[in-house]
Amino acid sequence: MKMTEEATSPLYDLWSKFYDYTFGALVRKRQALAIQQLRTKPGQIVLDLGVGTGMTLRHYPKNITVVGMDLSPGMLAKAQDKVIKDRLDHCMLIQGDAMMPPFAEQSFDHIMITHVVSVVSDPQKLMKWARRLVKPGGRIVVLNHFRSPNPFIGWWERVLNPIFVKIGWRSDLALEDCLADTGLNVQYQFKPARADLWQIVVLASEQDLSKPGNIPSSESSRVLDDDTSGKSHAALA
Repeated sequence: MKMTEEATSPLYDLWSKFYDYTFGALVRKRQALAIQQLRTKPGQIVLDLGVGTGMTLRHYPKNITVVGMDLSPGMLAKAQDKVIKDRLDHCMLIQGDAMMPPFAEQSFDHIMITHVVSVVSDPQKLMKWARRLVKPGGRIVVLNHFRSPNPFIGWWERVLNPIFVKIGWRSDLALEDCLADTGLNVQYQFKPARADLWQIVVLASEQDLSKPGNIPSSESSRVLDDDTSGKSHAALA
């Protein structure tokens, strides 16, 4: 059963009313950890592709520019409330379709993709767009659930997928299928917690990975302990 943008946009308009208190509450710490993997520098521009209700926005440093894009007007309205309330002047929002992003190639230093690849109709197309939009040497960081390599768990994820599609995401998407023929390779990946449903995956283009010095640091493999305890528009031409 396949996702479609026509179905998911109104579905996430509905989700926006209680997203922060349900699914969003589960992933808050993971979002902060994923953003750390971008390793931004002052003055850089980051695309938050599928910004949703804007839960990620407060985790970005204020010495960069963040462009948050989402297809759902309901989600963007919640994100805009956060921009105003928290005075996030370094963040701007735009409504747009990840299948046809309204930006020129190499517009962004880095791209953050949080819980989006299992929502769109064509994950491969999304990742190909991301590769085109990021500047040479930039990072693409993906936070998402991917199908388990364990045969038993993976089988159940495929069986239950039609149910999950009806509530807004796929449970059967494999990372290797998402990245096939995209020109992107995994630089490193890890689970934020030991028994986690979600992964943080740091990607670079094949050309960038072939350059010396692109070796992941030991910090990238650390594990977050879950038991320890947070419509304006812009277009870049």
